[in-house]
Amino acid sequence: MVGLFFFLLFGPLAIQAVDDIKEDRISVRKEINKVLAEQVMELYHPYLLYGCEENAEKTLAEKLIIYISDNIPFQYLGQEMKKNNDMVEVVDFKEVQEEQYKREDATDLEQKALEEAVLAENQKKEENLDVQLQEKGAESQALSNTQEIANGFVPTKQKQAVYLPTQLQNVEFMKKNFYTEDATTMIKDEQLSYEILMGYDAVLKQGAQAPQILIYHTHSQEGYIDSDPQDAATTIMGVGEYLCAILRAEYGFNVIHHMGMYDVESRDDAYAKAAVGLEEVLAKNPSIEVIIDLHRDAVNGNRKLVTNIQGMEMAQFMFFNGLSYTRARGELTSLPNPYIQENLAFAFQMKLTADEYYPGLTRKTYLKGYRYNLQYRPKSLLIELGAQTNTVEEAMNACRPLAHIISMVLKGENKHGQ
Repeated sequence: MVGLFFFLLFGPLAIQAVDDIKEDRISVRKEINKVLAEQVMELYHPYLLYGCEENAEKTLAEKLIIYISDNIPFQYLGQEMKKNNDMVEVVDFKEVQEEQYKREDATDLEQKALEEAVLAENQKKEENLDVQLQEKGAESQALSNTQEIANGFVPTKQKQAVYLPTQLQNVEFMKKNFYTEDATTMIKDEQLSYEILMGYDAVLKQGAQAPQILIYHTHSQEGYIDSDPQDAATTIMGVGEYLCAILRAEYGFNVIHHMGMYDVESRDDAYAKAAVGLEEVLAKNPSIEVIIDLHRDAVNGNRKLVTNIQGMEMAQFMFFNGLSYTRARGELTSLPNPYIQENLAFAFQMKLTADEYYPGLTRKTYLKGYRYNLQYRPKSLLIELGAQTNTVEEAMNACRPLAHIISMVLKGENKHGQ
């Protein structure tokens, strides 16, 4: 009786449904799926029910793919949705995101581990280098005696050359006589305003009770024609130690010489690696106002950068500025430096002082497109001291007038009589 009841109740409906399907008037399963899908979307994502007219004739599955593609980041969509002729396979995006987060977390951990390894390795190298400099650096140890520093060199008290204000206020004169622009970049005329460059106050704001100057080396492995690769005291590191000692003993500055090595295995990414160590030093010594990255340049093998001052052969040196600007890309917003103008002013005052008191000692200031870790302090400077064709002695000798120039600018003595 029960079976007969259900047959009489649903039989006509079933016959009508079969007839509709045969006549292609309706697809029961398709219609049910469509209704269910629309109800689910109306409940959870009602915006999927609306679309532009151009998608009106598309199937529900096609609409769903279009709307998802408009609202899911392409980094997930591109990886996890693939087309095979007319078929589209959609995967679980929540699972995809979880995997992405895992990868990002793993990358962060790897980066943190790398930075910690770099710092640990550099600390170890610094300790070894400090011992090496103490044991082998005869030049550095000799500097403990102030009288020894002064032997053979007397800081120049009077200008040996004079530039007229009309010359220094002429942009073309400035570019021709003070700068070399790399082909990849260009400096704006307003950045070379003499009033702005010389108007910058580079005088140290505090005494020597706390660290004032930091000297370090992005390229610690650079040496000279007679350097001993096994003796760091004969490389740019030893020259840096000599310069620090003069600044301390002769001019009374509180100087830190950071001896981290960032180019031992490769020079690739040396600036990025140096930034890690640099930030650590600055965090521990926030009083630092001046940062000098001391390098040794590379030139044609037949060229020697040397001049004679007070009877001593000295390596010529060059100041270097990064502009965070390239001709191809314009302003490098991804590599910002809020102190570009201050950097330029600081380097110009150094260059002008050098040309006035020690003509022929410096080369033209080199301008290049990137920032070279000069963004940490307004008074940041990169110096190329000599080249691979110079001797260690010539580089050491050049540290004496260089220290005097640095002192004059940081004490405001360069502006006397301007």
